[in-house]
Amino acid sequence: MEKGPLPATPAQSAPPAQPPLSLEQARAQAYAQHLPTRRPLNAPSAPGQGTPQKKDIAAESSNVRGFLSFLLSLVHKSKNEQTPDRSLASLVGDLVKGKRQQGQGARSTTMQGQGLFSALDAPLQGLTPDDIEYAGDVDAALSRRPKVGARFISTVTIVFFAILLVWAGFSKIDEVTHSEGSVVGSQSTQTISNLEGGILRAMLVRDGSTVQKGDVIAQIDNEMAASSYRDAMQRSMDNVFALIRLEAELKGEEPVFPQDLYAWAADYFGTRPDASIMQQAQQIVRDQKSLWTSRKERFEVDREVLNNQLIQRDREIQEQTTHREQLQQSLSLAKQQRDAAEQLVRRNNFSRLEFLNMESRVVELQGQIDMLGASISRAQAAAAEARHRIESHVAEFRNTITEEINKRRVELTTLQETLAAGGDRVTRTDVRSPVRGIVKQIYINTIGGVIKPGEPILDIVPLDDTLLVEARVRPQDVAFLRPGQNVMIKVTAYDFSIYGGLEGKLEQISADTIEGKQGEFYYLAKIRTSRTYLEHNNEILPIIPGMIVQADILTGKKTILQYLMKPILKAKQNALTER
Repeated sequence: MEKGPLPATPAQSAPPAQPPLSLEQARAQAYAQHLPTRRPLNAPSAPGQGTPQKKDIAAESSNVRGFLSFLLSLVHKSKNEQTPDRSLASLVGDLVKGKRQQGQGARSTTMQGQGLFSALDAPLQGLTPDDIEYAGDVDAALSRRPKVGARFISTVTIVFFAILLVWAGFSKIDEVTHSEGSVVGSQSTQTISNLEGGILRAMLVRDGSTVQKGDVIAQIDNEMAASSYRDAMQRSMDNVFALIRLEAELKGEEPVFPQDLYAWAADYFGTRPDASIMQQAQQIVRDQKSLWTSRKERFEVDREVLNNQLIQRDREIQEQTTHREQLQQSLSLAKQQRDAAEQLVRRNNFSRLEFLNMESRVVELQGQIDMLGASISRAQAAAAEARHRIESHVAEFRNTITEEINKRRVELTTLQETLAAGGDRVTRTDVRSPVRGIVKQIYINTIGGVIKPGEPILDIVPLDDTLLVEARVRPQDVAFLRPGQNVMIKVTAYDFSIYGGLEGKLEQISADTIEGKQGEFYYLAKIRTSRTYLEHNNEILPIIPGMIVQADILTGKKTILQYLMKPILKAKQNALTER
């Protein structure tokens, strides 16, 4: 809605004739009439003007309302005309400069040209301090904008707190349950000794040395045990090689002995024997080969004799059988001749004397045949006996071998037990570390010194051992505890900030609460540590039973924002619920 022109202020005297004003000049003049002369609020009143301060404030408010109405008309008019009216602002600026010069007197020439409407044209640049004194409240407020440094600090602060809030919402920290307890058991120190004792031949470690499991840390001379073990090894090899020879004899084969005696001995005894034992082993093999050859030759000779006897008996049987067959044929012919002669004798055609000779011949041949039959029977019996002797010889030879095999095996079994015991004693002469650890203290350093049976030689702190810690957990903290949770154990005897702590695992939680000596109730949690010591600057700090510890059991994770909001949420839940 377009407003009409502002009413003109009545003139104090008749003005002289003026040329007609343009629209812009008329608007500027109208605004100037509504813009009274301004002065600083803190300036003293002019002489003869005793206007109270309240009247000045009312006048100021009236001027502001008039100025705002004028601006509204300008804006409305410029919108209808669709063109910016920069010349009007310039005219009004000139009028304002004149009014300002009337109110403040002779001002510095540097303030000219910095009127109120120049601030309106560039509000972001602000007004000078003098302009602010004579400007209205709205213009002064618009001009009082913060400087770049202040705006930058404010922006950085807001961004910082925004990032901090986002970080607190996503960053997680550990949620732990604190408990106190003590170390109840430890096998951290391993004391090394020797069962049989002996003479210290060499100490291969020193204090602080790191040893692996199975490393030889000292050597002890025990000649009695070593001699007994060597003798058992020699007899064992003799029995083993004798068994190889006997089994070959039993099968009628040539014995096959190990080609690499060193490898065989190392595999059979579980250790590599010394050179003297291996020389004895080679001699045993040679003796067994020679014995196999001699026994084989003797057996074959004896069997050959028996075989010859059998052959002789068989030959005799064969000859006598052949002779008997010949006699039987002669007997048959003699009987035929006798029978023919008998017919002739009956007819008196043949001499009776010759007939009797023929009869005598038949009887003689029959007697020889009977004698040969008996002789053949005796020869067959002799041959059977020869075969039996051969079989007996072979059986006796095999029985002898079998008996010797059984004897050797029994002796070898006994020797294996002796070897196990003797080998253990000999092995203990090389003192080995039972665990991976660090040598803590050596008790015997004298080479050639006597070590009594069971006497401590040195101490080793294991590196792979564990500690058992019993911690007391309050009933209100036990709900989120589970076996397998990670635990940080802080030993009160060692400053955690300097020496650190031990990592562990929660192994067990008691099924019910336990009442303490002072009437308090708690759950007993058992924690297994990963180490048995603390280490600082390459120094081992042992942990012994009875040391007091603080166990921090990791039960989960929470964001920092959740921690910050927890008191607020708890207060919200409990607020306004009292009766």
